[in-house]
Amino acid sequence: MPLFPDNGRSAALIVIAVSALIGCGADTLPDADVAPGDIIDEASDDAAVVTGGSIAMLIYNVAGLPMEIAEVNGTNPIVNMPKIAPLLNPYELVLVQEDFWYHADLEAGTTHPYKSDPMWDPPDWDRMGDGLNQFSQTAFSPVVRVAWEVCNGLVDSGSDCMTNKGFTFARHQLAADVFVDVYNLHMDASGGPEDIAARKTQSVQLAEFINANSHGNAILLGGDTNLKASRADDGVTLDDFLAATGLTDVCRFLECGDERIDRVMFRGSDELELTPVDWSIPQEFVDAGGAQLSDHLPVLALIEWKVVAD
Repeated sequence: MPLFPDNGRSAALIVIAVSALIGCGADTLPDADVAPGDIIDEASDDAAVVTGGSIAMLIYNVAGLPMEIAEVNGTNPIVNMPKIAPLLNPYELVLVQEDFWYHADLEAGTTHPYKSDPMWDPPDWDRMGDGLNQFSQTAFSPVVRVAWEVCNGLVDSGSDCMTNKGFTFARHQLAADVFVDVYNLHMDASGGPEDIAARKTQSVQLAEFINANSHGNAILLGGDTNLKASRADDGVTLDDFLAATGLTDVCRFLECGDERIDRVMFRGSDELELTPVDWSIPQEFVDAGGAQLSDHLPVLALIEWKVVAD
């Protein structure tokens, strides 16, 4: 979602926000070589014989912008974020985007034992983060956060350069000696030529990181790609990314017929077989009047996993 709509009503707010954000940088942790032993705890010994299971993986752009901006965009995170939080609990793995301003409400209302630390604490505008966080029923390594090297738009074209948009990486432990690499992302918004080119560059950056840090590993990747099936150039970007990484789009795999910019992708490995069995839009993320709690719909992918026998 664009942070700011391209209209005059938000011009004054944009100027204030830009003056506070210019010059901010991303906290990038360059070392993603996380050894499996780094995330094994005592509880994993009890799961030593587990060789298969399933992951209900939810992707959700929660529109957690400060209220001055949210009102312009027609959302109300102060009211809706506490409602969203408990609805996340049935899902084993939750990846959220635009979790900028109200992360404390999400964290307070979720019961997942493993949660990422947010990149920043509001209202520190000079440390505006990437809005990417995750909640999990399984342990994961320290989250690696990487900002995009290229973005487009500071006060227009989605205002993507006003934040540290990018992607995150963490290695999740499904059982003893069973791991999957999890990526969460938020790509450039809007449909202008510069936006399309930025997403292309971002997809190449992410593919290079995956190939360098997850070589031979099973992968679950999700987030707000802003890659529309209706835009031919975006389709080429997605196809090239899938080819470069060996990933498969879950919606395409299951022939769901409803490709969205909020996507889930997967890749198995020689040691771990991943099989999507369901792709759907959960219906419970609405208020008492039936209105959506975000300007994005959540996406659920149910992934079965199985250790490959020697």
